[in-house]
Amino acid sequence: MTKIHKQKFWRFAALPWLLLTIAALLATGGWLLKANSQDATNVKNALQEIIIDQTGATSNMNKKRISNLSVSHSSTGWNVEISINADKELTVISTKQKMLTQTIAILDSLPEIDQLEDMSFSWLYPIGNEQNEVDYQSVLSFRLDKKTREQLIWDNVTPSILPDLVIDYEERLLLE
Repeated sequence: MTKIHKQKFWRFAALPWLLLTIAALLATGGWLLKANSQDATNVKNALQEIIIDQTGATSNMNKKRISNLSVSHSSTGWNVEISINADKELTVISTKQKMLTQTIAILDSLPEIDQLEDMSFSWLYPIGNEQNEVDYQSVLSFRLDKKTREQLIWDNVTPSILPDLVIDYEERLLLE
């Protein structure tokens, strides 16, 4: 091969790889940046409003209701992770029932946000440790996908069946 043929060969051989790399970087970069976009902020604000409307701005232990709310973009919509401070009720059973009832109320209000995909809920409750210090830890957590959420009529869902409908349901020994 002559020098000119070698240069043409490398130009044509490298061009598709270069274009593919640029396209991948643009797609990935756009996907990664969307979590900080105005759309993400709108979804987050709408979720905060729904949670506060359904559960109040603070718990009855004077903790800000929403401990953490993060939104990340997937190929089909938004994935959400929510950490909520629970209310303290008279008994452990009534505390658990209230968490599940408030979760159902939140989920019943979600159809107005149609771009939500997976949702992870984590209810936080004060737990004493060995040093007699109180630490807020997750005592009830689960995930729920869009397909399941859309199939349910939330007015018919009771707290007793919610654990059977969700994914990765976990409950600390404190609530059992």
